[in-house]
Amino acid sequence: MKRSLANHNNGFTLIELLVVMSIIALLLSVLMPALGRAREAALLQKDASRIRSIHSGWLTWAAGNEGRFPQPGLTNRLAFQGQEIKGRGAEDKVANSTDNVHSLAIMENLYNADRLISDREPNYQVFAMDNYDYNARNVPEDTYWDDNFQVDLSEGGAGCNVSYASIPLIGERMNKQWSNQGSSDFAVMANRGPMFGSLDNWSITYDIFGGGRSWAGNVCWNDNHMTYEETLYPVSSVLKTSDGSVNDNLFNIDCVTGVCHLWGNDTLLVLVSELQEGGELYPYHLFPTMQWDDQ
Repeated sequence: MKRSLANHNNGFTLIELLVVMSIIALLLSVLMPALGRAREAALLQKDASRIRSIHSGWLTWAAGNEGRFPQPGLTNRLAFQGQEIKGRGAEDKVANSTDNVHSLAIMENLYNADRLISDREPNYQVFAMDNYDYNARNVPEDTYWDDNFQVDLSEGGAGCNVSYASIPLIGERMNKQWSNQGSSDFAVMANRGPMFGSLDNWSITYDIFGGGRSWAGNVCWNDNHMTYEETLYPVSSVLKTSDGSVNDNLFNIDCVTGVCHLWGNDTLLVLVSELQEGGELYPYHLFPTMQWDDQ
């Protein structure tokens, strides 16, 4: 008698399915870390491109403004002979805060507000300004940018519309470096760092590229080249004076002689929400209100 083939099953057995699933799981365990590293590398490169494009915008502005990067106080100046006249009058130095620098640059189409936010931004208080008012500019009314652009990281504050720290426009560092003639070994902008460059056990800024354990980030130098650093003291960052030199912390106030002050020529990358006159005691000094994630 011939054997019936009606019940013959050509499918996979349970053991075969388990073997295939095990192989797939093994492949995923091997590939996932590699894919994760590739994604991190892509985000790091994209972030570096963002920072460089911001600095490139400043260089574009400098080409038509006597080599200076955007200085809001030179656009919206103090009254000249009792009148607000465009391009006349002394520089309004207290206008040179970080928010005004970026708001002026956005108004001048050097870059847009989205460019200022990192894809790896870990602080919920930092977000892109999505309603920038390009119609705010009104020269007869002495208005040159949208004043609603914010740099405020304080708890319960208005929030911050920029991810990246840059040098405050005060003192020797501004006079020497806030231009297209600045030094190639001077850091002008980077991912934000911990308060005053302190190596604490924890900081929100460690979550940007440091894996939550330490600071790491992209740094833009004043010749527009980028480096990736895993230290607050990059090899190229050196404070040089007539008294000697020291390694320069990207986010702290450094000095050679032991007498440190805000107005030196060392690197200090931070967000500045406000500048105030020094008063009679310090008539030539401006005092910045600095914004840190962990204050």
